[in-house]
Amino acid sequence: MKIAFFWTWEFSKNILKDIIENKYFDVLLTVSQQDKPSWRKMEITPTPVKLYSLENNLNIIQPEKLKNNTEFFNELKNLDLDFIVVVAYWKIIPKDILEIPKYWCINIHGSILPKYRWASPIQEAIKMWDKKTWLTIMYMSEKMDEWDILAIKEVNIDILDNTISIFKSFENIWAKLLYNTLVEVYSWKITPKKQDDNMATYCSKIEKKDWKVDFLEDSAKNIYDKFRAYTPWPWIYTYFKWKKLDITDCFFYDIELIDDELKLWDVIEIENTSIDENKIKWNLKEIWIICKKWVLTLKKVKIEWKKETNIKDFINANKDFLEHNFN
Repeated sequence: MKIAFFWTWEFSKNILKDIIENKYFDVLLTVSQQDKPSWRKMEITPTPVKLYSLENNLNIIQPEKLKNNTEFFNELKNLDLDFIVVVAYWKIIPKDILEIPKYWCINIHGSILPKYRWASPIQEAIKMWDKKTWLTIMYMSEKMDEWDILAIKEVNIDILDNTISIFKSFENIWAKLLYNTLVEVYSWKITPKKQDDNMATYCSKIEKKDWKVDFLEDSAKNIYDKFRAYTPWPWIYTYFKWKKLDITDCFFYDIELIDDELKLWDVIEIENTSIDENKIKWNLKEIWIICKKWVLTLKKVKIEWKKETNIKDFINANKDFLEHNFN
């Protein structure tokens, strides 16, 4: 099968690597977004898919636009493709390109459809306390995430899972699932299933307000789930002494502290922690923040313009963090 891939970032690169190493398809072309400044050094940086393609002598194109791009259209057309596969490309594929391959364009989506259409489906599943998520392989249309479903694969979500670990789980099954699905499509052995639009929900683009912590309005469990959803980017954050404080590792305990002197948002140090030995039993000092419900325990933080540090070292350098109140 002759394939062109429209992929961009690290997760996509790892799937492409699996496909190339296992020789699932004849990859004639990889298409990636243009090089962009890295978020740290602001240096122009090649996308992970481009780097992998160059290292493995794959033909790579980075068109600035897809719509009304005659040169790009003709290059795709001349490849006589069986499939175009799109994963995390983050651009709308115009109709004329969708019609190029013999057997359609295929999209891989990180949730069960029609639930969690559009952006950030994995993050949404974590925030909604879902115990499972899914990979969905579907035909593509100009309408995002609305076309017929070809295959679905279930993936468990553990309480310690975050966005990156779920992507890692996807990487273990995605290439094989894609291969098996396209073989069935190629052989006309698969019956596409229409989506029920009445069951659809939509995930909005992640905005800065989404990962800001509110200890008054959110339970410790909600904050922890936000942390899982927004790891490794963009983390959750609050402010300490007018500086942005990223919480880069944390957990929660479903206990209530009853003490007239303690208030919401208070930061306290707990010694000789002993909580339900089936969950945790440590003889260490821990840093807790009192939330609307239950308590959040901090493990690692990153203050603005500084490196990430464990909470013990952070407090050694910021003694006034203890008994701080985030109101």
